[in-house]
Amino acid sequence: MTPAAAATGEGFPVARCMLCKRDVLAHLVLDARGEERRCCIHCDAELDPFEIRWVAESEFPGLGYSDSGAVGTEGCGRPGCGSGRCGS
Repeated sequence: MTPAAAATGEGFPVARCMLCKRDVLAHLVLDARGEERRCCIHCDAELDPFEIRWVAESEFPGLGYSDSGAVGTEGCGRPGCGSGRCGS
């Protein structure tokens, strides 16, 4: 992603989540004072604002997301795995 694209907010915010131990998509929340915070889309942990970077959707597979944004859709190989029905 180019610096100009990041400055205009094009793409998707990504940062390292210490709880999930991986790079994750970030979502925006407002704290009690109405200030913006970026949090992990998986566990809601607050992400370091200095670690946020903007990526194109084409970079999702390299982050472990499928083209649809789902994580780990390849699963373990069992029927139903990767779609939320795996017991592993």
